[in-house]
Amino acid sequence: MKSINSIEELFLKTKEELEGKHGSISINFANKNHVYSGNDIIGNCLQEWLPNWFSFLGVDIKSGEHTQKFPDFIAKFQNIQYDIEVKAWNINNAPAFDIANFDSFLTSTFESPGKLEARYFILGYSPVNDGFSQGFIVKKVYLKHLWEITNSSKIYPIGLQVKNKRPYAIRPCNFYKFEERHFNDKNSFIEAIAKTFELFENPNLGFTIKEWKDKVLSY
Repeated sequence: MKSINSIEELFLKTKEELEGKHGSISINFANKNHVYSGNDIIGNCLQEWLPNWFSFLGVDIKSGEHTQKFPDFIAKFQNIQYDIEVKAWNINNAPAFDIANFDSFLTSTFESPGKLEARYFILGYSPVNDGFSQGFIVKKVYLKHLWEITNSSKIYPIGLQVKNKRPYAIRPCNFYKFEERHFNDKNSFIEAIAKTFELFENPNLGFTIKEWKDKVLSY
C-alpha cells in the first residue's frame, strides 16, 4: 500500500475510496437481524469508523487528550501534527452536527491557538431503504477548515445552539447547498467568535474577550 504523506493525500484517498460506496449497520439479537437507517446511528458509527480506517491506511492518528474536548483526534504526517475532527450527517438535510462545545472551544484555543487550524473530515451520507436495499451511501467527502463550514446565523454572529440561555455548541452553515456562504477567512471566524463571547460573557473561563482575541490573533 502506498504511504500517505500529507493530510491532502489522505483526503484524496478517502474521497476516491469512499464516495459512492454503500454500507450498512445492523444488530443481530435473539436470532433477529435488523439493519439501521436512523440518522444518529449511521452518523455516529461513521464517525467512529473513519479514524480506524485512517489507521488501516497507515496514518499515525490517535484520540485527543480528552474525549469530550476539541479536537477529537491528532494525526501526524512527516512529523507535522494536525488537529482532526470527524463529522458525518444525512446529506438530505442541512448539516446540524456540533462543531465544538463553545466554552471548551474558547478554552482550548486560548491554551493552544494553533487548534484554530484544525481540519474537519466530513462525510455526507444518504440513508437507503427502498424495499430492495437498506443501509446508506456515502455521497460526499469533505476536508474543511473551521471558517469554511461556519457563518453568521439570523440571531447570532455565528451558528450556535443555545441551551438555558447559555451557548452550548457551535453549529455549521449549510456548506453543502451553499458552498460559498461561509466566513471568508480565519480572522472573520475569530471576529465572530469574539462577538459571540461578548454576548455570553463567562467569568469562569479565566480570561477576557480581549485576552482571548489577542492570544489567537498573535499565533
